[in-house]
Amino acid sequence: MNDQNLERLRALARSVGYDPADITSPPLTHATGTVVRMRSTETSLIGKIHRSRTLHQREVSAYRAWTPHLADAAPRLLAVDPDLPGIVITAVPGRPLDELDLPQEAERAAFRQTGQLLRRLHQIPVTGHAPEITSYLAERAEHWIARTTLHLTRHDTQRIRHHMQRLMKITTARVTACHLDFQPRNLLWHPGESLRLIDFEHARIDLAARDLVRLTTRHFAQRPDLKAAFFAGYGPLNESDAAVLAHCTVLDGLTTLAYGHRNADPAFIQHGRALLSTLHQPTPR
Repeated sequence: MNDQNLERLRALARSVGYDPADITSPPLTHATGTVVRMRSTETSLIGKIHRSRTLHQREVSAYRAWTPHLADAAPRLLAVDPDLPGIVITAVPGRPLDELDLPQEAERAAFRQTGQLLRRLHQIPVTGHAPEITSYLAERAEHWIARTTLHLTRHDTQRIRHHMQRLMKITTARVTACHLDFQPRNLLWHPGESLRLIDFEHARIDLAARDLVRLTTRHFAQRPDLKAAFFAGYGPLNESDAAVLAHCTVLDGLTTLAYGHRNADPAFIQHGRALLSTLHQPTPR
């Protein structure tokens, strides 16, 4: 983020009454954009410049339509500059769950709240149709197969396509407001306060169970107590949810493998391969 863009973020904050808007931290760049902390008198702010207009539009839409239903469990949108493209939001207290070393009882309490929070997001009224979404996901699978051909066996490709065909047959899957990067790094925990959800760049209407893929594959496999705590807050999955979760785990494995090879990242390659190992298990109906 250059000085000109920093000044534009400060001007954006000032345009809605937050003056002065002093920069209080160095810019932090990640996969979806660049974030900087600001402060105006007694109010802490976050300024964000998105890497693409699609990410910008998704996050702005989520903040305008969905996060008001979450009340103080998410930041508030204060200002938008579609030309930057950037936003200013309120800063919320807490640290990402994946950075904390909590006692197990507190950790389970946090994951129970995590389940409750995701249930609230998924209960927001939206309109969407499962067949359109599953067809889109199958198309995306073909996109990633084409870009990962050198790293897939013929069996891998056949089984991925089989999973996508099965997915497209699930016409009763729950369609909800989805975060689509719902995992501990985007969940802020503050002792004595509610859990908070941040970073809505990927949010859109989608299959509810897709929000469970990363939690299930990256955090619950070795911690059944956290899985139990989460579902105590979220509630049980129905048969369609369970099938969507299995099929979309395969899709996540494919995209993770593709990302790993594109960025020469051994950890992502290993994780993608581990997820694709489910291709050798029976396919859910």
